[in-house]
Amino acid sequence: MGKPLPSPDALFVNARALTMDARLPEAQAVAVGGGLVTWVGSNRESESLKRPGVRVVDCGGGTLAPGFHDAHIHLMAYAAAALAVDCRPAAAPSIASLKRAIAERAARTPEGEWIRAFGYEETALAERRHPARRDLDAAAPRHPVRLNHRSGHACVLNSLAMERVGIGMSFPEPSGATIDRELDTAEPSGLMFEMEDYLDRKIPPLPDADMERALRRASKSLLRYGVTSVQDATHTNSPDRWDFFGGLRDSVGAAPRMTLMPGYARLRDFTERGLAFGSGDSWLRVGHAKIMVTASSGRQSPDPEELRRIVAGCVELGFPVAVHAVEASVALSATRALLAHPAPGYRHRIEHCSECPPDALEAVARSCADVVTQPGFVYENGDRYLRDVDEAMRPYLYRARSLAERGVRLAFGSDAPVVEPNPMRGIYAAVTRRTESGRVLGAGERERVSLTYALRAYTLGAARAAGLEREAGTLAPGKPADMILFEEDLTSVEPERLPDTLPAMTVLGGEVVFELGVSG
Repeated sequence: MGKPLPSPDALFVNARALTMDARLPEAQAVAVGGGLVTWVGSNRESESLKRPGVRVVDCGGGTLAPGFHDAHIHLMAYAAAALAVDCRPAAAPSIASLKRAIAERAARTPEGEWIRAFGYEETALAERRHPARRDLDAAAPRHPVRLNHRSGHACVLNSLAMERVGIGMSFPEPSGATIDRELDTAEPSGLMFEMEDYLDRKIPPLPDADMERALRRASKSLLRYGVTSVQDATHTNSPDRWDFFGGLRDSVGAAPRMTLMPGYARLRDFTERGLAFGSGDSWLRVGHAKIMVTASSGRQSPDPEELRRIVAGCVELGFPVAVHAVEASVALSATRALLAHPAPGYRHRIEHCSECPPDALEAVARSCADVVTQPGFVYENGDRYLRDVDEAMRPYLYRARSLAERGVRLAFGSDAPVVEPNPMRGIYAAVTRRTESGRVLGAGERERVSLTYALRAYTLGAARAAGLEREAGTLAPGKPADMILFEEDLTSVEPERLPDTLPAMTVLGGEVVFELGVSG
């Protein structure tokens, strides 16, 4: 028999509780005690639990659900983006406005200190091109500047920044990276792709105090969105990053639970520290080994044979893997590697699966891997896809329903800071296939899923993708009391209102950490 559950200290009644638990999919009341769900049932049955000292929360017919679980986020990058110069399309729609924003930051930054900017998207700029180092030189000639693309896979450095990190005329491109060059001089233009590993080693990180402040703000935003757990999928995650997050528990305050994916190149460093898959506790845990695979330069890196060797090495060390696969060709390559090297007792993952034409769809289904995808991209990037992606490919973007019909287990995440980590935007897009402007992305109704399915992919599906389905993802006795309460019954909300529908309350470990209308 299991350990007896604590006595309840709070009781949520008059709810439309969507438990995500197949044994009791819907309920009206949930009891919480000692940070755990202790009981789930009907309003009538809950009467016996009402006693002095038990707080009763009347949900007024609103939806009570497990807390959202973001299965793919880059938490430090999301936090740091809030401190950077905002160059997202709404804030900087042209290179001229982008330069003004950077110049304004330079005017109040001590000469020689790094300026970080984030979020530009070349197709959304009036000039319809990437900025170059000469643009950034004009804005901040006496400061090194790093301007990150919205995707996180490209950036632009100004001349002083390039000098600081040692990139010049004869600089050799690292494997898998591309450095753009000026046509007339062959000098680096400042634009570079897949250079994050190199630059992160050369550019000093934000001071710990600034990072703590940024993470505190990011945590508040996530809890406001109802996100009580996250999985950090940063491919450069190291034991130092693990230590950093572990040391923040007291200083940051209320924050979502985290599963940290080790970067595969640092996997042996984790195992030498005694950190295996699943190590940690309910607040910080070691997840899948993250493998970054790209084809943005026209060739796959690492190539298919090397990818198979990497997957084999991770499995040998006891880790299932999570393979970054945006392009269809990479998804096909990944499935072959995953089938060749299964992880006994666990499931591998394919991250994104953005392009999924018929051959990739069937291969992914055969692989038995979980797919962790981002329907929020349909909402925030869908208008760009309609403008820039070939019409023939559009029906094959983010194919949630087709994957589900093939028996693929889906989990949803945001990939923040690429898009805002608001699960309701992703849920809206999964249910309607509509972009931020209301247009329908290719395949329309064919790729829509139900509201209940979308909620499950952002709760139980995400927990399952991390190997946590026995510990999280449902409202069931013995599981952490991580819950969200909506004022309305979500099943009756018009789909068009979903993106702006936020939880009225977020509960983490039985504690109310966000309540609508309560500041703090």
